[in-house]
Amino acid sequence: MTLLKKLQWSFGILLFFFVLPVIAGQLPFNKQASTPIKQPEDKQVVFAATNLEEQNVLEQTKEPEPDLDPFKVLVLFTHTHEAYEPMVKAVSGKVATSHETVNIMSLKDKIVNHFNVNGLKTDILDVDTMKELQAQGKGYHQSYDVIRPFLSKHLETNNYDLILDLHRDSLKHDLTTISYNGENYAKIAIVVGAEHANYRWNTAYAESLSSTLNAIVPKISKGVISKSGDGVDGRYNQDLAKQMMIIEIGGIGNTEEEVNRTISVIGKAISKAFVNDSKE
Repeated sequence: MTLLKKLQWSFGILLFFFVLPVIAGQLPFNKQASTPIKQPEDKQVVFAATNLEEQNVLEQTKEPEPDLDPFKVLVLFTHTHEAYEPMVKAVSGKVATSHETVNIMSLKDKIVNHFNVNGLKTDILDVDTMKELQAQGKGYHQSYDVIRPFLSKHLETNNYDLILDLHRDSLKHDLTTISYNGENYAKIAIVVGAEHANYRWNTAYAESLSSTLNAIVPKISKGVISKSGDGVDGRYNQDLAKQMMIIEIGGIGNTEEEVNRTISVIGKAISKAFVNDSKE
């Protein structure tokens, strides 16, 4: 090999090693070297996000699980024929404060519906006390004595978180009505008998409900009235349960719309006072 050929061959080798890195950078198999490799953590985040989206879809489409331990309310009417004059007049054309069918007990379906909407499992003690009075030959003042055995027997096999004996007041419309946000509501009075051992328990439940009612519609509740002494019952069967009270919804002159709005507020207040707040 001549000296010239040796120099050419040596120059060629040097040129090859000089150009090789440039050529290698253009080859397809080496493109990944200039591209950041995704870390396994990124893949896990993407996977988790996908699962979360799928979970949200499932949560939106699946049926809600039933409440295994609902808040149970028992509603009864000791004075079943207490009526509201506008309601009776709309049906019979006559003004009356007592009626066999158009009375406070006839509102039981509305009460159950409003309470159920607020998550309350509601039962009605379906006893017409006034008819029982007639059947037993007893007077109006013995109403609480007549309904007592029915209530007592029912409570032997059923447990409730709240027991309400619903009535209406005997006062006129201007004293039993309140306006709030352009709507009229029947006012509420809560009565607790003070002559029995459960008195303080009943009062605590009543005061909690009263304050919650007023938080929803200011001054809709006239507060808790304690009854004792001569001329009153003094216990109103509230000795049978610590969580029992009388609620007077409006008076003789309140309309069905006003009473209905107030029933709705009572349902909301029970839920807020005794159910939702206890979960927070």
